[in-house]
Amino acid sequence: MQVGVIHRIHDPAGFQKAGEEAQGKPFPAGISLPISAFSPDGRTGLCIWEGPSMEAVKQVAEALIGRYSNQEYVEVQVQPPA
Repeated sequence: MQVGVIHRIHDPAGFQKAGEEAQGKPFPAGISLPISAFSPDGRTGLCIWEGPSMEAVKQVAEALIGRYSNQEYVEVQVQPPA
């Protein structure tokens, strides 16, 4: 399943550092983060995760960046470009 996560970031530096530290480390089996985008000021992010369930994605994301931002999770279906 694909899960869209809207991040309302209150600590951009901490969020970015956590993301950098996570690069190169594997996520749990079946979970990936193929798409991420951020506003120029670093206070809003939109990520598309893939995982077995929304709860599984939420557990990974919250453990990684939960202290730096508030998240909204929604099931999505990414459409390929036309």
